[in-house]
Amino acid sequence: MKKLVVFDLDGTLIDSEDFIVWSFVEAGRLVGVGIDPELVRESIGLPLEVVVERVLKSAGASESVVEEFLEVRRKIARENWRRMVRLFPDVKPALEELRGMGFKLAVASSAVTERIVEFLEYFGVLGYFSVVLGVGPGVRGKPEPDVLLRVLEASNTSSQEAVYAGDREVDCVAAQRAGVDFVLVDRKRRGTSSWSCTPRITIESLLELPRVLKRL
Repeated sequence: MKKLVVFDLDGTLIDSEDFIVWSFVEAGRLVGVGIDPELVRESIGLPLEVVVERVLKSAGASESVVEEFLEVRRKIARENWRRMVRLFPDVKPALEELRGMGFKLAVASSAVTERIVEFLEYFGVLGYFSVVLGVGPGVRGKPEPDVLLRVLEASNTSSQEAVYAGDREVDCVAAQRAGVDFVLVDRKRRGTSSWSCTPRITIESLLELPRVLKRL
């Protein structure tokens, strides 16, 4: 029986994909580097340093330009996220129902913990979660399972008692490596034909999650 529901952040709880892509493209424009928006979009879910290395390396940026890019992107992200990022409308009703059913709720993301907390607090949902964890010293981002394993440990929950809800292949792989059932939240109906792992169940809205959990 499942006791713990763990959520990814970007693309699962918050609608931030277009903002992330914009922030990379805009920062690139400001420092004079052409950024491939689709490469950024494909890389969402990986730790920031991995995304930056992948995107800037493909653009042929020097180390000094990468450092400038990081500073510029950090500034424009800080100044613009509140007007460009939103909470998906199905999140609060789903969290309310899951909490009412007695599930423990948590968040595990490749973002730094401080950023996750800032988003959840701003959107008024931080109080639903007993554990919120991201990357940090000794904790690798997805597709490595570190963040999920830390959440399980902090929640005193076994992998068999947990489920991870996310929207990306890296989420699926991380869940698989942690021994946790993965529920794909496929709002955009992208499918998984090219993925290296298979979700246990696919849903298109978090409102389906309470019903789905009764079958796991």
